[in-house]
This record gives sequence, structure tokens and C-alpha cells, in this order.
Amino acid sequence: MMVPFRKSPSPATAVAAETTTRDPLDSPMWNDLSKRYLSGRTVVFDDRVQVILPPVTENQTQVPITIDARALGQVDEILVIVDLHPFPQPLRMEPIAAQPFVVYRQKIEQGTPVRAAARQGDTWYVGGRYLDAAGGGCSVPPAVIAKIDWEHVGEIRARAWREADGGARVRMRLLHPMDNGMIANIPAFFIETLNVTDASGAPLAKLQLSEAIAANPTLTLLPEIPKDGQVLKVAARDNNGGDFKATVPIPAAAPRMREGRL
Repeated sequence: MMVPFRKSPSPATAVAAETTTRDPLDSPMWNDLSKRYLSGRTVVFDDRVQVILPPVTENQTQVPITIDARALGQVDEILVIVDLHPFPQPLRMEPIAAQPFVVYRQKIEQGTPVRAAARQGDTWYVGGRYLDAAGGGCSVPPAVIAKIDWEHVGEIRARAWREADGGARVRMRLLHPMDNGMIANIPAFFIETLNVTDASGAPLAKLQLSEAIAANPTLTLLPEIPKDGQVLKVAARDNNGGDFKATVPIPAAAPRMREGRL
């Protein structure tokens, strides 16, 4: 059953115009959720933590969400919290040697606040927006189930680019049904962890995913370029113990043009 919620005037309007300790979205679920996930630390709503949502939700099973906390500088971890959802914490990220930024897709059950909480020390900085969406993204039978090539489940397709700031951008897609267990006779089967490392195994970013993530997860991260500057490694694990790995080459830096007269 859907929970009624008074939405903000526009889903494209940021909910935190300045720093505050009061929930700008006035959500009936926020007190319980903040105690569950953020308890024991100071919580401040801050518009430097950006949640970017589509103005129109066309497919409730594949909703693109961008979390961008780069305006805060380095953070210890990021949590995504979706107030009105059977799985309210879809993603947790530790940007160990990466920008506090992630793009992903998830299933949405109804219109809801979508929040990101970025932790620096003992303080959580929270930003969010209201997502206007129809219902059923979590409880309808997945159309993707009939299209899955089970021989290739867990296959990782990824590509990396060099960014102008000297870092890298990596976009990856994992072939996986991400079943949430809410459909009759289809047990939960989903990617639980995803780690990005350098060639030696030193961690750059660690992610924990939940049943809320959309089928065939697609993610974009901004890790630092390792010292060797040649490859990134991606390793994922699902709740059935399946391990999946990939090596992602980093393109060579373009040579600089020498200044001078023609």
C-alpha cells in the first residue's frame, strides 16, 4: 500500500537552499530512517550534497539517480536513503581514493524523497529531492528475467576515461537480474558488493548495493588514476556467493601541444 506524501512544488527544485537541521521535505518517515541509518552523529541538511533526478520518471524499474557531494571535498562515506521504499538504503559508498560522486539506476515503488547523506567525521551532510513517480517498480514481475543469458550472469562491461582534473571516469554495467524477492517464486538474487581497486588491489572505492538497484546495474564513478596509470580492477559479489571480476584499461594521456609559432 502506498504511503501518502505531500510533495514539493517541483521535483527539479533542490530541497535545501541553505544549511539547516530541519528536514526540508517534512517527510513522515525521516525521523525513523535517520535514527536507523545516521544515529549517533550530527545531521545537517546542506545543499552542497546534490541529488539529481529526472524531471519525468518514464520507467519505475530503471530510474537514473546522480549523487554529487564534490562541493564538500573529501568525505568518509555516502549513504543513499529513499524514504518510501521497501529497501530504503539502496547504496552505500566509501570513496577511499575517489570523488564523492556516483550515478546509478534503481527501482522505485512510489513517489518519494530521495536523499544522499555524506559523512565527514562525526557529521552527516544531507541533501535530497522529491521524486515524482508512479508505483510498482519493485513489485511488478521483471521483464528482464526472460531476456537474461544465464551463461553470462555477472559479466562486467566497463570503460574508463581520463578527466580534465587529472582523475578518471569509469562507467560499468553488470549483467545481473537483481531480483528483490518481492515477486512470487523468484527469490532474492542481487549484487551485494562492488569494489574498484588499482592493479595491486589497493582500494579506490567500495560500494554496498541492495535489492533496490535496477536490473543489469549501471554505475559511473570518479576514481583517482592509480600511480601506474594503466588499469582499474572491478570486483563484485552477489548474495549467492558469485564472484565477478573485470580489468578496465585507462587510456594514455594525450600529449600536450607545444606552444610556438607555426
